[in-house]
Amino acid sequence: MTTAAALTGRWLLAASAAAHAPKAVEPLPVSVRVLPVVEEVVSSGLRYSGVAKELRKAELSFRVSGTVTYLHQVAAPGDRLRDVHEGDTLAKGTVIARLDPDDYGRERGQAAERLVTARARLAQAKANTEQAQIDLRRNEQLARRNSLSVSELDNARTNLKGMTATEEAAEGDVASARIGLEQAEANLRYCSLAVPFDRSTVAARLIDNNERMTPNQRTFTIVDISSVVIAFNVPDTLVGRLAIGQEVEVTTDALTGQRFVGVMHKIASSADSRTRTYPIEVRVDAPKGLRPGMVATVVFRKETRAYLLPLTSVAAGPSARSLMVYRVEDEGGKSVVREVPMAFDDVLDNKVAIRMGAVDGLHSGDRVVATGVHRLRDGQAVRVVE
Repeated sequence: MTTAAALTGRWLLAASAAAHAPKAVEPLPVSVRVLPVVEEVVSSGLRYSGVAKELRKAELSFRVSGTVTYLHQVAAPGDRLRDVHEGDTLAKGTVIARLDPDDYGRERGQAAERLVTARARLAQAKANTEQAQIDLRRNEQLARRNSLSVSELDNARTNLKGMTATEEAAEGDVASARIGLEQAEANLRYCSLAVPFDRSTVAARLIDNNERMTPNQRTFTIVDISSVVIAFNVPDTLVGRLAIGQEVEVTTDALTGQRFVGVMHKIASSADSRTRTYPIEVRVDAPKGLRPGMVATVVFRKETRAYLLPLTSVAAGPSARSLMVYRVEDEGGKSVVREVPMAFDDVLDNKVAIRMGAVDGLHSGDRVVATGVHRLRDGQAVRVVE
């Protein structure tokens, strides 16, 4: 067999083998879940913590001395009454304690008698003054007719001056007696202590029945916890954005899951000289269990719009610090993934706020693979599952 014939035979055998060899099987598309790139509302905020305190507090004390003869009574279990104590809530004006008023009652009676006597003396003095004026006018007429000596006329004038002075002194005695009566009546009123707020809660009781009290000795601490106040400090970068009446969110670990509406109550006009921050107070008008002493957190919410993708959709890019995502595209009737470089502005929980606008980057409406990006490659066929 010639060389040419041998080569022709080998080619025919190779062609026959190639014709009967099994064809390569194209790999099946990878199943992926996708998310559209859409703009979302992002809620974020600054948080400041502070200790809740009562809206108002008053330290009650008697302005006079005396012995305690009465403490306010409240209902107790078993249809009984007991003395008021810590935790009781009382209406404004409730008399919470009273001193023995007998001594001050007697003082008032004596002061009233002194005023009556002083007024009687004043009336007599006025009558004497009027008579002295009449006598002086009569004597002046007699003197003009030379029927009265000069010395007698001088005596009439002197007598009028004396009566006038006596009347003025009597008026002073009446004024002094009136002041004494007013003070005695005030002292009698000071024997009773009344709660000052519309909804007063007893925070401390420091007296008992039959105890001797001195003026200004503390007896009760009364607080108004119909609202509570959270105090904290903010930097100068934030204080300019706050306004009285602005609503904020308030939470506390002591009441898990509860959220309260707070209102900006006070904003300091100048910074603390030591910390260079501004003292702020937020008032919660419906505390519902939020009590003084609890640590509360005030949240200043800020809503922005951003394009968010889950962190599981982000893959490492070709360079050391680059990132990318896989965008699903239709090519020739098939769904394939293409690598798209990605930059981000912020990470919010388990999502990333991506940066839009690059010519070769993502655009609104693109479909991005949500998970499993580590097993994909550029141009790979995929099957989108819902």
